[in-house]
Amino acid sequence: MFDTAFRTLFLSTPAKLSLADKHLCITKESDEIKIPLSDILCIILESHQITLTNALINALALNKIIVYTCDSSHLPSGIFMPFLGHYKSSRVLETQLKTSKQQKSILWQQIIKAKIDNQARFLAMLNKAEVSTLQSLAKSVYLGDSSNNEAKAAAIYFKALFGRDFSRKTQIFEDKNIGVINAALNYGYAIVRGAIVRSLCASGLNPALGIFHANQFNPFNLADDLIEPYRIFVDSLVEKIRKLGELDENLSLENRLELAEILSTQVCIGEKYYPLYRAVIASVQSLLNAIGKNVALALPCFEKDKSNGREIYESASDV
Repeated sequence: MFDTAFRTLFLSTPAKLSLADKHLCITKESDEIKIPLSDILCIILESHQITLTNALINALALNKIIVYTCDSSHLPSGIFMPFLGHYKSSRVLETQLKTSKQQKSILWQQIIKAKIDNQARFLAMLNKAEVSTLQSLAKSVYLGDSSNNEAKAAAIYFKALFGRDFSRKTQIFEDKNIGVINAALNYGYAIVRGAIVRSLCASGLNPALGIFHANQFNPFNLADDLIEPYRIFVDSLVEKIRKLGELDENLSLENRLELAEILSTQVCIGEKYYPLYRAVIASVQSLLNAIGKNVALALPCFEKDKSNGREIYESASDV
């Protein structure tokens, strides 16, 4: 499933993008750069003075390349994705639609257990006192997370991580110190979410049909389900940037570039290590296999030294 793509391209200055012999051609004044489309995983368009040819847009779709647009605050505001491209799309969709409530409850239980367990592991790495509480919550997740342990864990986890005054609802104009943390988290989450959507579409799964999330106005409910155990890697990276005193109150270009590298961070699934964008493929494939069967999902595991959101396989290219 598109294993050759690995580059994250970050365009923060005016440029013209066009297609030239299966290459992305980036023209800036008198300079021209060509990059094979087969190498590109995603493109982040930050500058509002970037133009694209229709031929390139079509080629990006055919090559399953994610394109993010950003707003005036430099936060991802939209995502360009191709139509479903799997050769068995209708058959996969039919199977997906037949997924029972019981099976969805089992899958959601696995996802939330993994999410809370990862949160506990991260807090353990930071020697936080709340570790045992989160470990207990992870072990006591019922089918469908009927006791809402996810919310209970989140209330403890974020305050342990970023301070007791922290709230995920706080924006920069309300409190710059807390708001910029949320801006950084949201930036990283959006990048990971896009990679999950890409893998879902490539597998033939409909991203609008969630396991737990079921917002009729959300075309990516299933991606919002699968992202849960992956959020930890963004959290860890943001905390690292903050602790080093490098988190700028306006979320600087350097901050955004570092966050854009999240897709290449090292992630452990089972006993194997992958760049995050390939770990996502493994998780999506396991979901495809698990639908209608009693099969465990392949979900990421946070590890102190090797799978912590801070070890990078490949770097983003700032062009």
